[in-house]
Amino acid sequence: KVIVHLVDAASTEGRDPIDDINKINTELTAYNPEIMKKPQVIAANKIDVLYEEDEQQVIQKLKDTFEPQGIPVFPISAVSGKGVKKLLYHVKGMLDNLDQTPVVFAREFFAEDMANSNEPYTVWKEEEHLFAVEGPRIERMLGYTNLDSEKGFEFFQKFLKDNGILEELEALGIEEGDTVRMYELHFDYYK
Repeated sequence: KVIVHLVDAASTEGRDPIDDINKINTELTAYNPEIMKKPQVIAANKIDVLYEEDEQQVIQKLKDTFEPQGIPVFPISAVSGKGVKKLLYHVKGMLDNLDQTPVVFAREFFAEDMANSNEPYTVWKEEEHLFAVEGPRIERMLGYTNLDSEKGFEFFQKFLKDNGILEELEALGIEEGDTVRMYELHFDYYK
């Protein structure tokens, strides 16, 4: 419900926290523009490793960049705990004021769409260490399964096992580390 950007304000790894936040927001927008409607907070961590003068300069730069966009900045030290309570109270206040209606996510896979087990598929060895699986059933499964989600990936693994695809690949001599191609999807085989 709230996006908390935890950034290295001290830039101990040579990263620019402003650039990091902008990149994350760009990626979130590309993934789902609705996510960017969520309120955001910046937790500027590792302030304890900065000299006070540098800390003020870094925090002010973050505030000048993000607070005009309605994104508050909280300097914190996860090690000492400095500023953490203030951040937590602010986030708690934000959560208390948000709409409490449950969020309904799109389904990650459509089991009923996979019910037609009569649709054919073919498994073959394309070349050394490369196997292919294609057919209407495979195409449908890939179209209706979100492989980026844990549940979708579990469904995918169960689908391969329950439909005998893994068994057929093993009968063709697949070995650990070999590649399986299902249309545009490529993955390495491991037991």
